[in-house]
Amino acid sequence: MKKHGPQAVVVHAEAYAPMDAIANPHDIKDVVDYEVIFLAIRKLEENSHCECLESSVLEVMDAIFSIAVVNSAFVSMHKPHVYKGQATPAISLAMTREQWEKMQG
Repeated sequence: MKKHGPQAVVVHAEAYAPMDAIANPHDIKDVVDYEVIFLAIRKLEENSHCECLESSVLEVMDAIFSIAVVNSAFVSMHKPHVYKGQATPAISLAMTREQWEKMQG
């Protein structure tokens, strides 16, 4: 297993917001701004190698919950090339805003 250097990581992120929390579905400041999520995922590329996908999943969760209308989220990541096609390590995490806030202390 390769433990150093760049590795491909596939990221899937979902942010959920109740419709009644969105004042104006046509105004970017009132909806789920997916660019915030995209930029957080791209920022992961700047990190040094990390054996624990959980750390990266939590970084994306932080970005998702920075969006005020989001009340729950789901993030999954997998490394398709780690075991040369024999297996794919993957981590998925579903979290509510309340759970995320408790983690923040």
